[in-house]
Amino acid sequence: DNVSIRHQPVEFLITVAERQPSLLTENEQYLKDLLDCVFKLMIEIDPEIDEQWGDPRDPAQIKEEVDADTVVFGKEVIDRLCSSIGEDIMLPLICQLVEVTLKNEEDWRYKNAGLSAFSQIAEYVADIEQIAEMIPTVIKHCEHPHPKVRHSAVHCLGQFATDLKHHLTENYHETV
Repeated sequence: DNVSIRHQPVEFLITVAERQPSLLTENEQYLKDLLDCVFKLMIEIDPEIDEQWGDPRDPAQIKEEVDADTVVFGKEVIDRLCSSIGEDIMLPLICQLVEVTLKNEEDWRYKNAGLSAFSQIAEYVADIEQIAEMIPTVIKHCEHPHPKVRHSAVHCLGQFATDLKHHLTENYHETV
């Protein structure tokens, strides 16, 4: 199973979105289907993790598995979609999918994908109120039993702290 072959159709649609965004914005269902496909790619990582993920003493030494490229690819796609289509259209669609994936209690990979995707929208959030209801959910996942979910949650908060600067700390400093 060659991962890059599965990425090519998505890459084609993202290129279309970047060059002619109106082709995808004419029908919101196209964007929903594309995002659904991207999230499915992000979820299809190896359910087994390297032992290093369970050792919190040296997270810098953790090497990403080859499968993680699918998560990185998905994050890049989400970023490119937000940039080309615009946050007014993309943020609600992404938040909706993130909420669905975070509710999955059966498979940690859904939560990992949702948090990874959510971290990508930080730079497109103009007002923290757009995502206010999601922040406590992200914080809650910092205590998830799976190390990759915790890592994704912490990374997500870090991304929001970087991109939203004082807005996150002003509103959530006690909780975080």
